[in-house]
Amino acid sequence: MDLNHLALFQAVAETQSFTKAAARLGFDKSKVSRALRSLEEQLGTPLLVRTTRMVRLTPEGQALLGQVAPLLAGLRAVVTPAASGMPSGEVSLTAPPDVGRALLAPVLARFRASFPGVRVRVVLTYDVVDLLGDGVDLALRVGRPGASTFVARKLMDLEAGFFAAPRYLERRGTPSALTDLAHHECLWPAPPRGKGPFRAHAQGAAPRPASVECADFAFLAEVARTGGGVALLPVFLVAQDVALGELVRVLPSVAFRDAPLFLVSRPGRLVPPRVQAFKRCLLEALSQP
Repeated sequence: MDLNHLALFQAVAETQSFTKAAARLGFDKSKVSRALRSLEEQLGTPLLVRTTRMVRLTPEGQALLGQVAPLLAGLRAVVTPAASGMPSGEVSLTAPPDVGRALLAPVLARFRASFPGVRVRVVLTYDVVDLLGDGVDLALRVGRPGASTFVARKLMDLEAGFFAAPRYLERRGTPSALTDLAHHECLWPAPPRGKGPFRAHAQGAAPRPASVECADFAFLAEVARTGGGVALLPVFLVAQDVALGELVRVLPSVAFRDAPLFLVSRPGRLVPPRVQAFKRCLLEALSQP
C-alpha cells in the first residue's frame, strides 16, 4: 500500500471535494481520484460516496479517517520543524578550555536566544577529539585544524604576549628586553613535543626555562594575578584583567601571532540545520574582519 494515499484520502474527506483536495496538495484531480480508487480496492471497501455535487464518507471511511488523522498529524509535527528550517535537537562542540571559557562562552547566550530549540553540549579538552568517532559536530582548534578530510575555516590569529601584576613589577622591576626575563619568575607552558623553547621572531632570543610550567593558560594567568611572575598568555584570555588593572602587558613589542584559530566540522554535503545555525553564529562572532 502507498501510504501517501492516506494523506490524499484525508484531504478529500476534509474538503469533501476531489477538486479542492487536489488544489490543496498541488496534484492533478485525476491523480487524486485514481489514488482513492486504488486505496478502496486494497482495503476491499468503499470509503467515499461520490455524487455530481459532493463527496461524503461511508461509515468505513469515517472510521478510517478517525484512525488516520491523528497518525498523520503526529508525523507532520515531527517533520515540520526540520522542513521549515527551525533547528532543534542537540549540537556538540569541542574546544581547548581557555578558548571555550573566553571566546565560546559569551557566544552561547546569544545563540540560545535565537535558537531556543537547540541544546548545546560543550566538551572542553586539550586533546584532539575525533569528530566522527566521538559523535561531535564541531571543533575549535588552535594551530592546526587536523586531518584534511574535515572542513576547516580559519577564524582569527590568536596573539600571545607577556603579562605581570603591577605589584610584581613594583617588587622585581619591569623587563625591557627578552634577555631581562632571565632575572624574573617566568610562567609559561612547555614547548610542543619535539620543539625547543619559544623564540620572539625579531629578537631570536630564547628565555630560560619556566619557573612555573603548566599547559593551562588560565592557571598561569591566576599565578600572574597573585604576583607570581611574568606569564606568556593569550591576549584574549586576559583582556579583562588588563582593563581592570590586575595585569599589565610587558615587552609590548614582543608578540606571538603564529596560533590561528580554526572552526572544524565533519565532511559531508548535507549538514543538519542545528549545526548550520551554530556554525553561522560562531563565524559571525569569532571571525576577524
